[in-house]
Amino acid sequence: MKYIIINTFIFALTSALVGQTKLRDNQLEGYIITADGTKSEVAIEIEDVNLPWTFQDDVKYYDRALLTGARVKRELKKNLVAGEIIEYGFANRRFVHVYYHVKGKGDDVLKSTMDKIKGEKNMDFFAEIIKDGKIQLLKFYQPPVITDEDYDDDELIKKITTEAKENFDILIARDGQKAKPIQEISYKTFFEDCPFVVNKFENKRYKFTPTSGIKKLLKSDGLSGAKLESAANLVVDDYMTKCAK
Repeated sequence: MKYIIINTFIFALTSALVGQTKLRDNQLEGYIITADGTKSEVAIEIEDVNLPWTFQDDVKYYDRALLTGARVKRELKKNLVAGEIIEYGFANRRFVHVYYHVKGKGDDVLKSTMDKIKGEKNMDFFAEIIKDGKIQLLKFYQPPVITDEDYDDDELIKKITTEAKENFDILIARDGQKAKPIQEISYKTFFEDCPFVVNKFENKRYKFTPTSGIKKLLKSDGLSGAKLESAANLVVDDYMTKCAK
């Protein structure tokens, strides 16, 4: 009888352990918000969580009931289309729809701009909110052009990933205005309700001076990644401290 009880306990314990599941690295409990404002609790699937740009495009979602750690059938997944979905998130991270021109590395500036004007480039993506409030700052990684063969080259992928993590863009948005690169805003109008910030821009007390139009196409201030994020945070912190109500 003693052995029967012990064996029964071991069997039950083994069954429980076998029955336990672990979320795959790219499976996340999260939510989506559609363009009409409807929020739904879903499972988010990212192609590869180690590649920062994969959170911005080609994201999928499906019923949370399927989030067991087992492989989910392809037909049960839906594409998280930027624009139709205006926000998604998980844990403490939030991503919102942005309409953003991605210029490929080495692209001819004028040709790339014409492609944008003619609508020949995908410009609907997600970007991650890194500072929220009356003014938002968002982080955007330039998606690299990678072939299937490239994914088999670990050293190349490591190099591309490192470059992306070190050279991301910072977008800024406020009061219903669409997000755009912080270097391309008109600081006089964007911060028109904060003379303190405008004055600091005028006196070149920030590490960058936003420009627009053809000037932006032909000019580069050399800031990107962590340096640009730090500079952008200083501007927004000044605004929040001196002018936000």
